[in-house]
Amino acid sequence: MRRITKAVLGGLAGSALVLGGTQAANAALEAKFWFRDGLTDLSTEDVGPFDSATAKTTITERTKKTTFRIHVRGIDPSAAGQAFAAHLHVGPCGNPGGHYKNDPSGAADRENEVWFDLVPDEDGGARDASSVSFVPVDGDPLYVPGQMSIVIHELPNGTPVNPNPKQACFPLSVPQWVPVATE
Repeated sequence: MRRITKAVLGGLAGSALVLGGTQAANAALEAKFWFRDGLTDLSTEDVGPFDSATAKTTITERTKKTTFRIHVRGIDPSAAGQAFAAHLHVGPCGNPGGHYKNDPSGAADRENEVWFDLVPDEDGGARDASSVSFVPVDGDPLYVPGQMSIVIHELPNGTPVNPNPKQACFPLSVPQWVPVATE
């Protein structure tokens, strides 16, 4: 029964609410997007900390800067104080690819990728923000353009391992991030 519920939540995750912004008079605020939905369970465990969790993500694009805010609720209280890492990934939740990198040949760090540190509190909530000096452009030919995701990874004992086990995924559909074809 739990897997059926997870599948239903995963299907609903594809219908995330997206509201696009418009150009501001001074072009400082270029766009703002809101997403709110259930998380898709990526854990191989039957019971995990994100089974009943939902999330809200806000993306604010400004000239040469993008700020991501994520707020996750409904995390199992037994995970309070445990560290999780989250990253912007190319591809949708059903098939998340690797971390999105502004410079594909660049470093895997906070300047070239979108990183979050999530530590649930005793009420099952966790939030973080990440600002980067770029606006993502999704030109990955292996996925539907504009379909990205935020993947939450486990950090065993608070220590990064490679690869970090994936726990949950939050869908992002931002067609504005599709590159414009040039001739």
